[in-house]
Amino acid sequence: MTQSRLLLIGALVVTQSTLVGQVVWAQLAASGPSARLFHAMAYDSVRGVTVLFGGSVLGDTWEWDGSTWSQAQPIGGPPARGQHAMAFDSQRGRAVMFGGDAVLGPLQDTWEWDGVAWHLMDSNGPARANHAMAYDSHRGRTVLFGGSWGVRLGDTWEWNGSSWLQAATTGPTPRVWHALAYDARRQRTVLFGGDAGGASGETWEWDGSAWAQAAAIGPARIRHSMAYDSQRGKTILFGGEINNLALGDTWEWDGASWTQVSASGPSVRYLSALVYDSAHAASVLFGGTSDGNTTLGDTWRCSGTQGSAALFGSGCGSLPLALSSLPSSPPTANTVARASLTNLPSSFAFVALGWSRTLVGPFALPFPLSGYGMPGCWMLQSADFAAQPAVLTGPGTAVYELPLPNWTGLVGLHVYLQGWAPAPGANAGGVIVSNGLDWLIGY
Repeated sequence: MTQSRLLLIGALVVTQSTLVGQVVWAQLAASGPSARLFHAMAYDSVRGVTVLFGGSVLGDTWEWDGSTWSQAQPIGGPPARGQHAMAFDSQRGRAVMFGGDAVLGPLQDTWEWDGVAWHLMDSNGPARANHAMAYDSHRGRTVLFGGSWGVRLGDTWEWNGSSWLQAATTGPTPRVWHALAYDARRQRTVLFGGDAGGASGETWEWDGSAWAQAAAIGPARIRHSMAYDSQRGKTILFGGEINNLALGDTWEWDGASWTQVSASGPSVRYLSALVYDSAHAASVLFGGTSDGNTTLGDTWRCSGTQGSAALFGSGCGSLPLALSSLPSSPPTANTVARASLTNLPSSFAFVALGWSRTLVGPFALPFPLSGYGMPGCWMLQSADFAAQPAVLTGPGTAVYELPLPNWTGLVGLHVYLQGWAPAPGANAGGVIVSNGLDWLIGY
């Protein structure tokens, strides 16, 4: 690798340390379930739908297919409830729902949804509300922690498809309004936050036999929502509240540290529900409240930014030198981005990269190159790295490659490219340049 290429990669690393990483939030459905809080959701990976049940004093079942909500019409089913929890048992193909709060107090019934009907599986579970659950796909167990029934609870239970077994009585401090998500790559159930006598910023992980507290302290809060993004191997957290202040920030846990990854998204809220839709490679969020009085009924999707490319300006030469991005290799973190050059007048070609398309030093862009013997040619970007070699691929064609590091902080960064090539006799300067290419780095 050339020294200039190493310097460029180094510059990307330095740039990453100064940026807040980004994911893309987009509001989706205009209609669907009524506004609510205290509901629960689970993603059915067998049928490719998100299942929602209840909330507040509701007892309805809804499914989201990635574009539309539809209300299911099961015969019978669980009584209305809120403050319950759900997880999807991928081995048995059923969404598991347990507990919650009804008019008469905490519930202890376990129900499973198969896409057609709800089935009452057990009526004598560890009664509670405000608990959290996640499905451990490695061991085939639904993991439950904490909650309340008069007092905060700190026990761990597991559902094997037929009965609840108490798995641990030690671990995190008893708490409510925390969240769980299962990290399938590391085979750990991740617990974060909650009310443990005050808003917690603790992260704990359950390996199936014991809890271990992570050293990293995260953004303390209660009543937040979490899901595991299996495509990127990150646990994503949104919102919640602390000291009666609703939050609207997005964070990710990679197994070692929490990183804030988005500066925009849904409005501030807590008591929403969040799942990861693997079919659409996006997290799905629904509902919640901003103040405890106003309920929300909006649907949001959170996904990694897609790398994109756009052309600007024009090239020069008797056949203008042309630069374009290869659709098969978009500018995406942890990949090699590629651009092609055509109409080369010689066997050499280079690419200049810059961080700006408006200024080069004190001069405005585009900057005319006629004073350098190149009439009709324009400098279109700041050329912070001016001589990146392209590889000849055939008569008059070449490809430029840029390896992009695997850092989410690069997402949303623009890099501007312009090709140039020796062209003896084309003009007094003996050089022609291409149009510009705007790479927006995705993940």
